[in-house]
Amino acid sequence: MEVLEKGTSLYNTSSEQEFIDEYYPKTPNISVDYAIMEKADNVYTIPSDIAWSDLGTWNSLYAFRDKDANANVVNGDTFLEDTNNCLIRIPKDKLAVIKGLEDYIIIDEKDVLLIFPKHLEQEIKPLVKKINKEGLK
Repeated sequence: MEVLEKGTSLYNTSSEQEFIDEYYPKTPNISVDYAIMEKADNVYTIPSDIAWSDLGTWNSLYAFRDKDANANVVNGDTFLEDTNNCLIRIPKDKLAVIKGLEDYIIIDEKDVLLIFPKHLEQEIKPLVKKINKEGLK
């Protein structure tokens, strides 16, 4: 990235973080593989089968994790009834009581609670942009 090349001499110095804070937001919002890896001439690959998954989506995380008897992936204290095929993440020291949900993503972060149908997961990012545009954090 041309923007970041300006600070090459600052890497591994006390000024590195200040440079990154200023210039990183000016970089294009594209994936690392497209922005850097495809342009590099010193990257090599070794064929292998390591069952790798991006885990960049809630559904890919759901697919990767172990499931309970009702096909739920649960992280945190929960009491579930008639709840199936859900991905649930609850903070420590909090109990979630959930009844009657199927195929949902339920993520409780300290500042936001997300309850979203798994099959509509691709709508989360545009919704976050809309929320931010409206001034909600």
